[in-house]
Amino acid sequence: MRKFSLLSVYFLALSFIFVSCTKEGPEGPAGATGPQGPAGTTGATGATGATGPAGPQGPVGPQGPQGPAGTANVIYSSWFTFAAGEWNDSTIVNVGAAKRAVKAAPGITSAVINQGVVLSYMAFAADPNQAFYALPFTLTGTLPVVFGHLPVTGKVVYYLVNQDGTNPGFTTPTTFAYRYVIIPGGVAGGRMATVGNTGYTMDEIKAMPYEQVARIFNLPANGEGWK
Repeated sequence: MRKFSLLSVYFLALSFIFVSCTKEGPEGPAGATGPQGPAGTTGATGATGATGPAGPQGPVGPQGPQGPAGTANVIYSSWFTFAAGEWNDSTIVNVGAAKRAVKAAPGITSAVINQGVVLSYMAFAADPNQAFYALPFTLTGTLPVVFGHLPVTGKVVYYLVNQDGTNPGFTTPTTFAYRYVIIPGGVAGGRMATVGNTGYTMDEIKAMPYEQVARIFNLPANGEGWK
């Protein structure tokens, strides 16, 4: 029995040692992060979602600077004719002995005379599709005849004079038509200054054909407005 007891004690001691040796220790520190793996393939694009509601209107922006002054109140007459009896003999300063007819033009003021431009055009017949000619216009012939106009406060004086300053002795046919155009208050600084905001000088505008003037100042084209 003694041998059995010693053997039992021996095995008990071995069991205690074994249990003590297999006891779990504390958790070790975390290892370093490994390298990032390759990116996966891009998935298919999803369907477009519904449009969201409109946001509130933003505040009104500041007012911009005022633009350049335009040429306001451009006045133009209808196309008109003169009866034979409206032409009279006259002597005009710087023109000579001439035939003249007068057309009332209330829009021609002293300010227009001093600072604006008065243009006149003529046509040989009451035909809205024909060409129109800026005055003064010279009709060639054995003795050239000048068709001209002189703006005066409240009226336009139209005249015919031989190129040598003598009275031609005839009047224009009653089918000849005329139109005047008044461009007020657009000239400053002399003859080389531009008219309003057109970028053209007084002399350049006077030299233009009717069609170009009509485009610049929004006038009826060709014979539109014929009466």
